[in-house]
Amino acid sequence: AGALTEPAPSPLHPHQPIQSMRYAVCSNDPAAIADSREAGFDYVEASVPGLVRPFEPEEAFEETLASYRAAGLPIESANLFLPPELRCTGPDAQPLDRLAEYAETVFRRLARAGASVVVFGSGAARRLPDGWAKERADEQFVALLGRIGPLAERHGVKIAVEPLARVECNYINTVDEGAALARASGSPAVGVLADCYHWARNGETADTILAGGDVLLHAHLATLPSRKAPGIEPYDFVPFFRALAAAGYDERVSVEGGLPPAEGRVAGLRAALEILRAARDEARRG
Repeated sequence: AGALTEPAPSPLHPHQPIQSMRYAVCSNDPAAIADSREAGFDYVEASVPGLVRPFEPEEAFEETLASYRAAGLPIESANLFLPPELRCTGPDAQPLDRLAEYAETVFRRLARAGASVVVFGSGAARRLPDGWAKERADEQFVALLGRIGPLAERHGVKIAVEPLARVECNYINTVDEGAALARASGSPAVGVLADCYHWARNGETADTILAGGDVLLHAHLATLPSRKAPGIEPYDFVPFFRALAAAGYDERVSVEGGLPPAEGRVAGLRAALEILRAARDEARRG
C-alpha cells in the first residue's frame, strides 16, 4: 500500500471483457430476480449476507446459490461487503487478519457463484467516530485494501469501493476520494464504484467520475429523492450516463433501489430498462 497521491496512470483498466452496457437489479428475492429476467435484465446483483452467508456452513451457501440460479439470471456482482460488526476504521477496527479471513470466504464463494465484482459500501463498518482523523482512517482503509486485494485477485474478483452520500456516512463520499484510496492500495483488483443516487445527493459533477475513470469498476443508480427503480418517480439519468461515457465506462449498471410492486413488476421493470437504455443512448449522442 502506498501513500495517497493525485491520480496517476494506473495499470488497472477494467473496461475490456463486456461488449456493451449490461443492466441488473439488486435483489435477494428469487421472484423479483425471475421477473427481472423476464423484463430483459442481463444479470442480478446479490448481497453478500443474502447470497454468500459468510458466517454459515458451505451447505447453507450452496442451498442459497441454487435458489438464485433457479431464478434464471447470472450473478455477476454483490454488495454489502462488510457487516457493521466488522469495523474497518476507528479505534474499534478489527485486526487485519480477522478481516482477511472473512474476505477470503466471501471472495471464494462469490467466485463459486460466478460473480466478479463485490461492492465495498458498508457505511456502518467504516463510519468514523467523533475525533478520529480522516488521515488515520485512510491509513486503516488502504492497509485493508492492500491486504485483501490480492485475495480477491486470486479468486478473479474485483473490489469496488462505493462512495456514499454525506448524509449517510462521514467517510469516502465522492468518486474521486474512493478512486484515490483504490489507487493507494496498490492492488489491480481494487477500484471504485459510481452510484448515481449518492453522487447526486452529494451534488457532485461529472468531474469526480472522470477523476476516477481509470479505476471505475461498477455503477449503481436509483431515482432521487426516493431511491426507487427508474420510472417509479421522474428522474433524469442522462447526466449520470454522460459522465460514465466521458469516463470510458460501458459495463455493468445495477439498479439499487425500490422495485415496482409484485403485481405488474415485469411491466414496471421493462419500462425501467427502456428508460435506462434511452438515457444511455442520449448520453452517447452527446
